[in-house]
Amino acid sequence: MVQTVVLVDKLYNFSTEKQQKDLTLRYLKYLKERVQGIPGTRINIKKLRKYDNRFELVITGPEEKFVINILKKEIGFITEFDDVKIGQIYKGFMTDVGKVGFGIFIDCGILNPPTDVLISLNDLRNQLCGEIKMSLPKIIAAYDFIDRFPLFIEITSIDGENNKIQGKIHEKSLGIYSKIVKENIDAIFISGETKGQLKKALVRSGHLRDFISIKRYGFLENLVLLKEGTSAPGIIADIGKYLRKSKISAIRPSRILNLFPAI
Repeated sequence: MVQTVVLVDKLYNFSTEKQQKDLTLRYLKYLKERVQGIPGTRINIKKLRKYDNRFELVITGPEEKFVINILKKEIGFITEFDDVKIGQIYKGFMTDVGKVGFGIFIDCGILNPPTDVLISLNDLRNQLCGEIKMSLPKIIAAYDFIDRFPLFIEITSIDGENNKIQGKIHEKSLGIYSKIVKENIDAIFISGETKGQLKKALVRSGHLRDFISIKRYGFLENLVLLKEGTSAPGIIADIGKYLRKSKISAIRPSRILNLFPAI
């Protein structure tokens, strides 16, 4: 059996053919690590699609359905607009943060037509600042949202006539912020580099012992939870020189709590 699939991950942060080839080889290794121990089934990259920088894969072998299910669960596949249903949960990544004033768009890999999911300003206020009427720029600054920031989204409305989809932040993502605030710990989000290269940067900068965990949301998107008392800006200042092409944001409980005047 032969199956062709397209993953939701995007390849970016490269400027030369050599860099693209290097990232592609690392991505193939990353995929094979996800399905170790499944004999007789092969994963090959057919191409990198030019219009959305997503990989088209060819999976062959007797366990191709099992492999596909693993990749779908751990990474996610693109989705047809007509297959999206209210209540479904998708992993997505912020795009064009701050370019509109009525919310934030999330790229969940929804195509035909290509459609980003909108989280409205009203929903952001309800979920991220206790329904207080904060401006979108203040919410973005407090959470230090940047492009490719990962969120799990629950679909709340679909307008098929106008090709629009809205959603809200799912508890999977809200739980991360709750943990950061309750435990009073900083976190840093890095887009544009692999988990392996991030670990190397932490080692080279002497900060290997300063984090609790690294949560991988995509091939090039990672969230680092820091130990209590460790400052995110300080870590960023030290690792930045090893991750020059990456985008890094700091998630700090003090800034989030400032959105809640009553606290």
